[in-house]
Amino acid sequence: MGSLGLNAKDEVDEIKVLVTGFGPFGSNHINPSHLIASGLPSSFTSQDLPNTNMKIITVSPIPVEYHSVREIIPGILFPDHPPKGLQDKPNATFPSEPSPTAEAGKSPWDFILHIGMAGPRRYYTMETRAHRDGYVARDEAGETMENDTLWFHDYRSPEILKPAFDVEDVWRRWKSDLMGVDVRPSNDAGRYLCDFIYYSSLVEYWRRDPDAAGGAQVMFLHVPGYVGETDIEMGRKVALGLIAAMVASARRQKKRGSAEGGG
Repeated sequence: MGSLGLNAKDEVDEIKVLVTGFGPFGSNHINPSHLIASGLPSSFTSQDLPNTNMKIITVSPIPVEYHSVREIIPGILFPDHPPKGLQDKPNATFPSEPSPTAEAGKSPWDFILHIGMAGPRRYYTMETRAHRDGYVARDEAGETMENDTLWFHDYRSPEILKPAFDVEDVWRRWKSDLMGVDVRPSNDAGRYLCDFIYYSSLVEYWRRDPDAAGGAQVMFLHVPGYVGETDIEMGRKVALGLIAAMVASARRQKKRGSAEGGG
């Protein structure tokens, strides 16, 4: 895993970033989120992050189903074995990094970016929080989570979970890197599968460290619902810009914390 620290000259820090997209739903037979995620380069660099190589790992499109997300996400984040919900899916692909490389009980990913679509709009949003309750809209399996009590009763998790990022700093970096592109922060991911997968990831980190929310370096990106070649290429550019902003901001945050702690 990457150190997120400062590197000696010529020493390259490799950062592992897990990226997911969703499968089809409703009348959206092609989901741009998966097209964007699956078309990202296997690795990239940024001029703002010297001596840093960001390695991208993607998976099969996530079904737009609450119970599938709940089955799949823990196995993707902490992959002791292939995610249950996708084991029998034809042509399924999983994170290829061997789990023994991660410390026991820790995720092998330095950062996680979930991508989902948000209808016929032309702007992109980074979601700054995820919600535990309110999932009354029916998914592709015709189900809701209206009477589900796992998070509220069994986990006793907070109503709202947030990533460990300084989200204002991430947004400023993201925006400055994409001049002319409409990118915005948002505090409402929509109480559907996008919000649900975001909370599902954050709660897995929270369960392991409630006080610090597990230091969850997780982000959700909402993209427009267009699937033209130009739209998808722009979506990939926006996603890469957000990843670079996440890494740069987290590195700054860690450096500042080390300075304040005298480390």
